[in-house]
Amino acid sequence: MDKVLFICTGNTCRSPMAEAIFHEKRTSERLVAKSAGVQASPGMPMSEGARQAIARHGLMESHQSEPVTEDMLQWSDLILTMTEAHKQTVIEKFPDRAAQVHTLKEYVLDDETNLRKIEELKSHRAQMEIKKAKFIVEKQEQMEKAVELNREELEKELLGEIEPHQRAVERIEWDLPSMDIRDPFGGDESIYEATYQEMEEAIIRLIRKINPNPERHDA
Repeated sequence: MDKVLFICTGNTCRSPMAEAIFHEKRTSERLVAKSAGVQASPGMPMSEGARQAIARHGLMESHQSEPVTEDMLQWSDLILTMTEAHKQTVIEKFPDRAAQVHTLKEYVLDDETNLRKIEELKSHRAQMEIKKAKFIVEKQEQMEKAVELNREELEKELLGEIEPHQRAVERIEWDLPSMDIRDPFGGDESIYEATYQEMEEAIIRLIRKINPNPERHDA
């Protein structure tokens, strides 16, 4: 997994900071990163707060924002988002890439208890989608013919089918630590610094995970 794509909202704060940190911390020239945004306008510079944050750590980055594209996803081995919302947006837009997409903090998590919870969460979400799809197939004719009252009854029936999984998802999400990197946009220097530190810690763990034996990797 040499090619990493970092994704945030506008590709002007978090994801370009992550890209810069990754290139500074990487343990092999083979490790490369790009960044993009789910709502990015092309050609925007890094935010001033982000630029100053990386500069305080001796990093420089010539950056212009880019929206997420299929070509970028094809280029990447690993797609890491800054938040769960970014992750879901990418998966909804590019469902065939779902297996490659994780939040940064989720991917580097090494706590066994929380890893089990995440796998349980994924399982319940998958079961919800399977049951929704099965329900729609089985009830399609009824749904097409349904008047408003019957449609409401069908919706209640569907909610009853997925309710146990929905409750489980809510319970697990409540128990899990946040998998989001905080958004520093509009914050002061201390907020940007806190975000930098949060990302630096995660990216150091990321590099150790994807390149655990750098000498052998570069041989």
